[in-house]
Amino acid sequence: MFYVETSGSHYEMGVQFGRATALQIGSMLDYLTKGFRHWDEAKFQRAREQHLRCTERHCPELIEEVQGIADGSGVPFRWIYLMNFYAVLREPKEGCTNIIFPRTPDGPLLAKTNDLPVHEGHHSGVRVFRPAGGMAFLGSSFPGTVWCGGGVNEAGLAIGGSSCAADVPAPAEALSPHVVNRHALSRAATVREAVALLQTLTVPRWGANIPLVDRAGAAAIVEKAGSVQGVRWSKGEPIFCANFSCTTEMSAYRINNPPVLAESTDRFAAMERLTRGREPTVALLRQTLAHTDPPGAVSRYGDSDPLKYETEFAAIFYSSGSKAGFCFSHPDRDPWRMFAL
Repeated sequence: MFYVETSGSHYEMGVQFGRATALQIGSMLDYLTKGFRHWDEAKFQRAREQHLRCTERHCPELIEEVQGIADGSGVPFRWIYLMNFYAVLREPKEGCTNIIFPRTPDGPLLAKTNDLPVHEGHHSGVRVFRPAGGMAFLGSSFPGTVWCGGGVNEAGLAIGGSSCAADVPAPAEALSPHVVNRHALSRAATVREAVALLQTLTVPRWGANIPLVDRAGAAAIVEKAGSVQGVRWSKGEPIFCANFSCTTEMSAYRINNPPVLAESTDRFAAMERLTRGREPTVALLRQTLAHTDPPGAVSRYGDSDPLKYETEFAAIFYSSGSKAGFCFSHPDRDPWRMFAL
């Protein structure tokens, strides 16, 4: 884990982050690019042209940042680029839980767990992004990446995410999945702006559930795969997502993998049961995130989890004040730490 503040041009932020996480990038390369270690420059350029045109068109600033990470860490550009954009085009793991409380004494809240297969280990940390002339935000990231998997921006828009086990027809091109949330945080100030922005994007065919809440208490979960998009809106009540789709738009594309669906629906049911009829508060969110009893464990331990997943961290994003609490590892036993813009 790590905490890094970055500011300036996108290249300058990349240099800062590359220097700060240089010693951790080696493990990320082993984790994300082991299938590409024998690629030469020609094969790299072919893959870049065939698969990443959409990402480079929508997010050209991130290519500058990748170059900065490479220069700051001393790792060749090719490997930082592949780690950030190409490796994550593989199908995702079925993990992560999200809870939104649109109305609490502390303002709107979005909580998230980050879950990975236990053999993949723990990698995440917290990064602050202060781009020159752009929207500032903070959230979770991996060493040497331009990602922000879940976070909150200076306008109070908070975003989370989990996979959604979809299978739409493969799009001709798609935005690299791990930059979708960062793209929204850097450009949208409200949930409605974020939903409209996501509608213009094409993502990989397996898609994601993307929960959103803003400072005014607007809240929604966007279910997105390829160019197909469905939205579940809250009317002020708590709203949840795990790893399956619920909207009419996405229901036809749901993958029926019985063990995965059962584990995910058990978690969804546990969130509903644990929060039903109770006052939405930070304390209740922490209690819910700390639920470890199967079936439906929200904080997951690999040795007892039916799919052998482990909770890497839990986070609570506060729209009011643009701050976040993180618990690295398991919230049933480990401390919470606060970060703010």
